[in-house]
Amino acid sequence: MKKNIILIFFSFIFAFALIYSLVFSWVFILEKYKDKNNFPNIDSLNFHEKYSNQIHHLRGNNWFKDKKYGKWKNEDYLFSSISEFRDRSDNFLIQGDSWAEYMVFKDKIYKGLMEEVKNRDIGLINGGTSSFSPSPMKVQYEILERQYKIKPDFVISIIDQTDIGDELCRYKHNIIENDNGTVQSIRREINTGAVMDISKHYNFSKILLEKKKFINFHITNYYFYKTFHEVKTRILNITKFGFKNGGNYKCGFQQIQKYLININNREKEYFKKRTQEYLDYLVSKKYLKKIFIVTFPHKNHLERNYKINVSNIINELNLSSKIVHIDFNEIIKNNQFEKENIYELNDPASHLNEEAYVLYIKKIFKIIREKKN
Repeated sequence: MKKNIILIFFSFIFAFALIYSLVFSWVFILEKYKDKNNFPNIDSLNFHEKYSNQIHHLRGNNWFKDKKYGKWKNEDYLFSSISEFRDRSDNFLIQGDSWAEYMVFKDKIYKGLMEEVKNRDIGLINGGTSSFSPSPMKVQYEILERQYKIKPDFVISIIDQTDIGDELCRYKHNIIENDNGTVQSIRREINTGAVMDISKHYNFSKILLEKKKFINFHITNYYFYKTFHEVKTRILNITKFGFKNGGNYKCGFQQIQKYLININNREKEYFKKRTQEYLDYLVSKKYLKKIFIVTFPHKNHLERNYKINVSNIINELNLSSKIVHIDFNEIIKNNQFEKENIYELNDPASHLNEEAYVLYIKKIFKIIREKKN
């Protein structure tokens, strides 16, 4: 019996040493820690991690390297100053998910936005961040006001169809509430393997920037640590939701999309609650003159494959007189915006192509000019 135990023990040690050696060789040969999403310096990393701990995630690290208009700084992870706020101009803040973020890093769209800024002589800050929805938008606004003293005259709030799924799948279980039940902050994903979990880039960057020796050993150790936590997360979710739904916590697009196909009343009311909370928070700011909510149908709405439309949910809310809903569903229905050949090819999230996006921006600012007073 004693010999068997010793044999099992040494067999386990040998197997682990073999696996470790294989992983180490894989890391060493393929340099599996070099990635465009790693951070260039500790200051950038600390900034990103600090605010991700409050707001779930910030913008990615890779696209700043391709920016062709000036130098980027740490704040660009959180927001971009397109045109300085001035006392004697109308000052706008844009919030939203990738529909808003596209205005910053897609060249043709950015040029179209700059044209509007110059023609209308406005101040503009863009806080658009991929996969944001009303809850992180509220936390983001609080940070912008508290930390950066940003107080716009107008907010353009782009609420995308996928915001429903983002609220229900990505943020609901990560929200830390105030005593009154409102959103205080949103925990980030830490070594879960979820779509917006960038823990590995934080860890890779820390190792590369802080460790002087044995880089490959540190990276290999982290891979074991990361794998253990991802497997643990998966097992816990399988135990809770069953094998079929055990990976839903990753919140891939299929999981986000399903709420546009079907949603129960409890889920719908939760989304309404968080969206109303965000809008009520904005309305409470006396310096804000107007809030413009912008919604747009996805291709599957126009083809009648989606039953749920965020525009209709917005219209069910208690909207203040300070809020104007720019509903492109109605605009398209009234033949005031093109609906053919406007979406990016093979994009399940139905982002507009760049040409259509420029027209979309022009239309938004045209309506704002008519309704801002």
